[in-house]
Amino acid sequence: MSTNNPVSSTTGRPLVGLLFRTKLRSLRNRVYQAVDEAPLRVAVTVLLISVIWYGLFQLFHLVFQQLKRSPLEATVAIPLVFNFFFVAMLVMLTFSNAIIAYGSLFGKKESSYLLSSPLSPLDVVTLKYVESLVIASWGLVLLGFPLMMSMAEIADSQLFYVLFLAFFLAFIPIPAAMGLLLAWGCALFVPRRVTRSLAILIGLTVSVLVVLGVRSMQVGDAAVELWLRSFQAKMSFLQAAFLPNKWVAAGIDNALHDRMSLSLLYLGVTAANALFLSWFAVRKVAGRFTPALDRAASGQSSGRRIASQASGGLAGSIFFYLPLPLRLVAAKDLRTFMRDPMQWSQLAILFGLLALYLTNMPTLRVQLSGWGWYLVIPFLNLCAVSLILATFTCRFVFPLVSLEGQKLWLVGLLPIPRGKVLYAKFAFAMTVTVGVAVGAMTMAIVILDLTAVWAAVHLIVILAICVALCGTSVGIGARLPMFGEINAARIANGLGGTTNLLTSLGLTSVLLAAIGLATWRCRFLPIDAPPDLGSLLICVSSAILGASAGIVALRLGIRHFNRIDV
Repeated sequence: MSTNNPVSSTTGRPLVGLLFRTKLRSLRNRVYQAVDEAPLRVAVTVLLISVIWYGLFQLFHLVFQQLKRSPLEATVAIPLVFNFFFVAMLVMLTFSNAIIAYGSLFGKKESSYLLSSPLSPLDVVTLKYVESLVIASWGLVLLGFPLMMSMAEIADSQLFYVLFLAFFLAFIPIPAAMGLLLAWGCALFVPRRVTRSLAILIGLTVSVLVVLGVRSMQVGDAAVELWLRSFQAKMSFLQAAFLPNKWVAAGIDNALHDRMSLSLLYLGVTAANALFLSWFAVRKVAGRFTPALDRAASGQSSGRRIASQASGGLAGSIFFYLPLPLRLVAAKDLRTFMRDPMQWSQLAILFGLLALYLTNMPTLRVQLSGWGWYLVIPFLNLCAVSLILATFTCRFVFPLVSLEGQKLWLVGLLPIPRGKVLYAKFAFAMTVTVGVAVGAMTMAIVILDLTAVWAAVHLIVILAICVALCGTSVGIGARLPMFGEINAARIANGLGGTTNLLTSLGLTSVLLAAIGLATWRCRFLPIDAPPDLGSLLICVSSAILGASAGIVALRLGIRHFNRIDV
């Protein structure tokens, strides 16, 4: 549709306002529906967010209180921490906005429907831009609240709260605009390889940042002052004057020390660039939105990927240990996972942030060894990885069985007992979770230089947690399926999804509590000392408990799945 359509130009603006109001009402209705249909799940979600907020607040509060005792170190460290934090957010939010914008603009039929109405492409792009900005960026705003509250105690200005929030809100449109341009470029120039292109971009970006982070940690046993000077020199590229993170970090630092004029200057620079980039991105994309939509639609309908080898091809070779029918089912799930950026991108972003945190972790191990707390950081890493895995399995692994409902008769034609199909689902889930979890834990072990015994304990425990979460999600997914639903999000929010969420969180909490007890028992041991026998037995028992719970849940799900009428 041409942007010069007279109907669009005369009625588009009132209609886009109506469309925004409709979207807001739809969001409100969905919230009411979620509260009405699954109040327990909503309550648990609110409780977990509150716990996470409180934990982040306490962590930030402890860090800033420690820095407050050394004003000279705080003067150098706080701006650098903010610079790195907003660089990570800039990269991750850009890719997150790109994936969400591509899915909403070019991956759904809604855009074609809107273009058939008296709406101009500019109105459609504006609407989708605001949607992707809100969906992708709400987590950053929520993360900012405990950070803001923890810093308020060391702030010299009463306006710190207002300025801190203003900088967050002014920063968010910058990665959103960059993500919109990236999504449009992929649709226009690489419509048939969008998933691969985004995966390569995310992988390369995270790899470069990880390498830079690892290099920044290679300072040996130098004194604290020398390490700080070396680290600041290596990270100086983050403080370039043209980068948005520099404006935000400098503005927050000036607000922290009651330098209002400089803080407002940086706020104005950030807001002005955000407005300009948003205007430019929306106008640019709207100008050639129809050709990009056509190319994306034609690229998605290409049949070049239909043919595959009888053994499952490359995806099937990953599951070489499974019988051929199960190998094909697992390969199908893996291909579906990789072809949907909304699935793998969330996992990549979460573990990308975790990798950035790990590679730029201060050398606290040496400083905390005198108090016997050197095992606290590895334990916190284990908690973070476990919670990310629980989020992933509840959101993406649990719906796998229910999504087979429309093709359940076809599953029954396989030359194997129908229940064994769940082994393929379990193998797929284990492949994804073990790959990312073991990689993250191995990185943490290398950086923190854990002893061989503690390294083996953490790896065995994370493997047991993977078995527990994957087995529980597949088993409960088969025991409480929703075969009539094709929306994975609604499946995850149903009765079975709520049951799986509570079970996964409860099981993970028990396992982490056991490892926390073992860590507490060994807190005063020397750095190179192995855990005592009692702590080792606690860790091994918890790993056996987690793996057994996952296997039992999987077997119960298989038994029920075999009795379902096709």
